[in-house]
Amino acid sequence: MTTIEYNHIVKKAQGRFNGGIHPTECKTLSNQQAIQSLPLPNFLILPVQQNIGQPGEIICQVGDEVSQGQLLVDNTEVFGANIHAPLAGKIIAIDQYPTNHPSGLPQTCLKIKTAKQQVSTELFSPINWQQVEPQQLLERIKLAGIVGLGGAAFPTHVKLAAQPINTLIVNAMECEPYITCDDRLLQEQSQQVIQGALISAKIVNAKEIIFATEDNKPDAIKQLSQCIKQIKSEVTIKIIVAPTKYPSGGEKQTIELVTGKQLPKGKLPASMGLLVQNVATLFAVYQAVNKGMPLTSRLVTLTGNQIKTPGNYWIPFGTTIESIMQHFDISDFTNQPVVMGGPLMGQPIFNYQAPVTKATNCLIFNIAATDEKMWLTQSTQHQPCIRCGECDKACPVDLLPQQLFWFSQSDQWDNLENQGLFDCIECGACAYVCPSEIPLVHYYRYGKSSIKTIQRNHEKSEKAKKRFEFREMRLARAKEERALKHKKAAEARKKAAQDKKADPTGKQTAINEALARVKAKKSAQNSTNPQPKE
Repeated sequence: MTTIEYNHIVKKAQGRFNGGIHPTECKTLSNQQAIQSLPLPNFLILPVQQNIGQPGEIICQVGDEVSQGQLLVDNTEVFGANIHAPLAGKIIAIDQYPTNHPSGLPQTCLKIKTAKQQVSTELFSPINWQQVEPQQLLERIKLAGIVGLGGAAFPTHVKLAAQPINTLIVNAMECEPYITCDDRLLQEQSQQVIQGALISAKIVNAKEIIFATEDNKPDAIKQLSQCIKQIKSEVTIKIIVAPTKYPSGGEKQTIELVTGKQLPKGKLPASMGLLVQNVATLFAVYQAVNKGMPLTSRLVTLTGNQIKTPGNYWIPFGTTIESIMQHFDISDFTNQPVVMGGPLMGQPIFNYQAPVTKATNCLIFNIAATDEKMWLTQSTQHQPCIRCGECDKACPVDLLPQQLFWFSQSDQWDNLENQGLFDCIECGACAYVCPSEIPLVHYYRYGKSSIKTIQRNHEKSEKAKKRFEFREMRLARAKEERALKHKKAAEARKKAAQDKKADPTGKQTAINEALARVKAKKSAQNSTNPQPKE
């Protein structure tokens, strides 16, 4: 491992954040080997929704032959992202399949039988990004279906639409144990990641690019700094190195380390003139613009005690956990969950038919027994809280985890919100230091989901109330209109009766009506052809 040389490009972070922990890193399991690829799976289970937005329109049918890169799900929603065929093959089903959620709830997916001979579709032409307008680059990123590959899967084109931006921060912290895909990507594809950063900087008109990383990645820092020296650009590019501490990769924590300033509560980084992007996301931007390739696969860390050759592998979206297990000959793993994501913020997946998606950056097959403290999902029974206060010290966003726990446990929703529950980033640092092994994050997630459910129900009731009030108003108005109509009809009948009584034969009424018509006609003629003034 090389040492870090600090210079005008590589600088130490001046900022710091409160709290945080130092868990066992377990990164050497997978970051010592070069990036590899797995054999093509026999079939893919491709969810039609892989990000926070609404699902798009499926534009293919069962029986269709599709080529690699072909658009399968067209998503025009504000927070939507297109889905392309990761591999060539034939669509054999559009049905409900389990996906990467611990609930095991099914989701609409496309099942693709992969072809032996792979044929790719040139969906896009490469763009010389230095000679086109930013809007064209933004449209390419949108069409390519690129989302944040750090785990949140937020549509990248929406994030890049924020203006004005002075500084683009590239989040290369990768602070969670076991995960090393961004580390290896910087070691082997630094030039491409920098190009992706420059493209993004052009879109948002940023004048500065800062790569933010931890000091446990000296090889990546060295390779990145060498590539930066070769870049000739008007945009300033530098590297900020922070001490290794979890969760430095959280967006707010990264900003505080880089700028020394805290992001104001309820504000987005754009309010400070900042934009934060993940390493893998910028590589995908480079691929879409310079190579014309939509997002159909990603680099995933495959690690854990059950993997004979842990490392980082390019995996097409839709590849099932089961097919990965078959490749690595993992057969004695029955009834054990695979951790999708890191051990502190990841999710336990018990159904091996679940696929790799855009949000999957790591799969852990059996965490070491000595590291089970990190695996928050491991603990179902816990001891009572002893009010030691360790969770308060570890919280990186200065919350009171102990109070949140009590309020969540007793369903005190208003108090939970007032204590800043939704500021919790669910990093798990509080649960990691808890001597009673309370899975605090699970209580917070329960509180968040319960509050959101209450809010949704309240919104539904408010809408129902408005609909009822509008219906009552409409019925009352209709009743008034009918009453007025009846009143006018009654008055007309009364007048007719009076006229008949005064003129039984009806001759005078007919004469009066004829005179009124003549008078009206003459008045109309005079208004159309006015007499000249003398």
